[in-house]
Amino acid sequence: MSREPLSVKGLAGLAAAHDLFLIDQFGVLHNGRAPFPGAVEAMQRLAAAGKTAIILTNSGKRAATNANRLVQLGFPRSSFCHVVSSGEVNWHGIRDGHLGPAFQRDARVYVVGLSGDNYGLDGLNLTMVDDPAAAQFLLIVGSDAPRTILAQYREILAPAAAAGVPALCANPDKLMLTAHGLQPAPGAIADVYAELGGKVTHTGKPYSETYRFALTLAPGIAPGRVLAIGDSVEHDIAGAARMGLQTALIRNGILAGLDEAALAKVYAQFQAWPDYRLETLAW
Repeated sequence: MSREPLSVKGLAGLAAAHDLFLIDQFGVLHNGRAPFPGAVEAMQRLAAAGKTAIILTNSGKRAATNANRLVQLGFPRSSFCHVVSSGEVNWHGIRDGHLGPAFQRDARVYVVGLSGDNYGLDGLNLTMVDDPAAAQFLLIVGSDAPRTILAQYREILAPAAAAGVPALCANPDKLMLTAHGLQPAPGAIADVYAELGGKVTHTGKPYSETYRFALTLAPGIAPGRVLAIGDSVEHDIAGAARMGLQTALIRNGILAGLDEAALAKVYAQFQAWPDYRLETLAW
C-alpha cells in the first residue's frame, strides 16, 4: 500500500528506534571521490551511540577493498562494523557452489568491468579469457562507461549470448555516479545481455541472499530494529522492504534530480515506499 514517507532531518531522529543500520555507500556516504557533507560525522556518531553499522553495497569488488576505500575517503574504520559487497557474496557463492552448477570455480571466465581494476577473484582458480564466446560464464562486476558505451557492450557480448554462455552479474545497479555524471552501471550491461537472449543470474541488492549474508553478521537483532538506508528505490528500498526491514531513502544520490511527482512514480513503479526520507546522511 502506498504511503508518504516520514521526512527526518538526520540520523539522530532514527537512532533510538534502531540497533542495526544497513547503509549503502555510493550516493549515500560518498560520490566516488569524496564524502558527502556530514556523512563522516554521522557514521562516527552512530558508532558512539553503540549502534551497529554495516555497509551494504552493490560493488562488484570484495569487502576488504571497499572498506579500504572508505577509510581512504576519510571514514574511520571504527565507524562501521562490516562491509558486505555483492562482490563478496559473489566470491563466496562461486567458491562454495551456492550459485549453481553454471558458476563454479576452476572455470573459464570473461570479466566485464572497469579496465585495470582488480575484482579480487583470487582463490577461485578461474582462467580469464579474452573471447566472451569461449568462456564458461561471464562475470559482470563493473562498467567501463563512458569509455565503453552500451552499444559497444552489445556488440562485444553478442557472440557469447548466441553461444549460450550464462552470465553472473555481481552488481545489479543500473546507474552509477561518476565524474562524467550518471553512467550505465553493470546492471544495465546485464540487461543488454538479457536482451540479446543471454541468461543472467544476479547477486546483490535487491536480492535476498545479500541481506541474509549481512544479517548473519549481527545476530540477535530483531528485524524491527533494523534500518536499511540507500538512494535507490529499485535496489535499496525494494530489497530491504521485501525482507521485512524498515527503510530510509537518501535524496542526494541517483534520484536527486527528481521532483515529488516523479519520485512518487518511482515508488509506484517498483511498489516500494520508504518509511523515512532524508535529504542527506547527516546526524
